[in-house]
Amino acid sequence: MESGVHMLVIDYDSIGTRIKIARIKARLTQEMLAKKTGLSVVHISNVENGNTKISLPSIISIANALSVCVDDLLCDNVTYSNHVFNKEAQEVLSDCTPKEIRVL
Repeated sequence: MESGVHMLVIDYDSIGTRIKIARIKARLTQEMLAKKTGLSVVHISNVENGNTKISLPSIISIANALSVCVDDLLCDNVTYSNHVFNKEAQEVLSDCTPKEIRVL
């Protein structure tokens, strides 16, 4: 291995968690998401639980079905994802009271 080159470790648990959160926000069941993507319910469940790896075509299909950017699903694995985290922070703060914002 060349100097400065690091082995990429992908956090499939975080990808699965973000897919699950996006699916719930979209008010879809695993069955509904499976139907929209052509993936099996078992595969969707295994991905959400971090029990299996997910392919790039499947990630794209899921992102399209959930109307989210692939960045939203992969941001925990990408160095330059501040825009995703900033958006998430704004969403959390948007329904806070002034007192809650001061505490945060």
